[in-house]
This record gives sequence, C-alpha cells and structure tokens, in this order.
Amino acid sequence: MELLTPLCKAFSSDRGFDVCNKAIDVYGGYGFCQEYPVEQYLRDCKIAAIYEGTNGIQSLDLIGRKLGQRKGANMMAMMGLIGATIAKAKTIQDLNKYAVKLEEAFNAVVELTMTLAGLGKSGNFLVPILYASPFLDIFGDLLMGHFLLDAACISEEKLGAIYKEAGAEESKGKQRGLIRDNADAAYYAGKVASAKFFATEILPTIKSRCEVIKVGDKIAIEIADESFTII
Repeated sequence: MELLTPLCKAFSSDRGFDVCNKAIDVYGGYGFCQEYPVEQYLRDCKIAAIYEGTNGIQSLDLIGRKLGQRKGANMMAMMGLIGATIAKAKTIQDLNKYAVKLEEAFNAVVELTMTLAGLGKSGNFLVPILYASPFLDIFGDLLMGHFLLDAACISEEKLGAIYKEAGAEESKGKQRGLIRDNADAAYYAGKVASAKFFATEILPTIKSRCEVIKVGDKIAIEIADESFTII
C-alpha cells in the first residue's frame, strides 16, 4: 500500500483530468459552457491533483522514498505480482500475446528502475528527480496493464463457463448474442476488451519512454534562466 499511495493519488487524478478534458471536446463548444456539467467536472477534478501534496511532489515521493522502502521489498513484491499475472495470462490462449506485451513493458520498467537506483546510490540525484513525473506515469501505466490483464484472466474463465452452459463454446455468433443479451457476459467481455486495448495501445509505448529517461539528458535543468524566451 505504501508503494501504491503516490500512484493512486497522482496517476489516478491525472488520468481523471485527462478524461474530463476529452469529455469537453466531445461536447464541442457546448462543453465549455455552463449549460452542461462537464466543465465543472474538469475544474473539480483538477483540485485532486493539488490536494494532499501536488502530483509532482507525489512523484518525488515515489522515486525518492517509496521505491527504496524496506530495502526495496515493497517494489519486489509488486514486481512479483505482475510476474504472476503475466505467467497466468500466458496460459490462456486468448490472452497470451497480450501477456507478452505486458512482459516487455515490465522488463523495461525493471531495467529503468535499476538504472535510477544506481544513479541515486552513486550520488547522482539530478536525473531521478528530473524524470520523477514521467517515471510515475510509466509505472502507473504498467500497473494499469497488470490490473486489467489480471481482471481479464478472471473474466475469461467466467466467460468460458457462460459459453459452455449456453453451448456457445465454438460459435462466435452465439457468443456475440450472449454478450448482447446477458449482462454478466457483457460485463466480462468488456473486461477482456479493456485489457486487450490497453495492452495494444498503451503498453508498447512504455519501452520507448523508459529509453528516453535512461539517456539521462539534463538540458531542462542546465539551460540558463536567461535563455528562456519571452514572447
């Protein structure tokens, strides 16, 4: 729980703000007006990123304290859970390739975490501090992929039982009909679809984002104050 605290607070509130921001776009110009409640949702959601320590502070807490708590035992326990989800999903034919995507993202994050830890131990704190917020976003996406895939594993089992009872194990048409007419089937199918979408659209971006941080570029800190241009 200690490890997840900054992620629950910062990652969730940032993503919630993004969702509300997109919701305004869905409404078009009306989304900006008070006739519809979505503009209020956006403002209400923003305060969640500020309460109880701004999200930037939460990211510094994650990288500066939480990762190394209990000599890294919390982090290793979380990595163990993710590894177990990957192993479980690999045994399910419909989820195997998505488990591979989570595994690739997982390996990239583990490698990045070790790199940042090494920098910290050597006294080079600037890079971990500079990239604390991007690291939190990356770690949050990894955990989201893990939780979604874990839920998909359970849902695949539940769906299989529903299909078997209805004699729809070999018929995609019957399965689609069950999803349309059976609330439980629709719910479980939604869980599986969410995991597949996230694994396909979001998880592959983690590796490249990790590589950016590992470069350790410090230009954002090294630039002179006088070099900022005011337009």
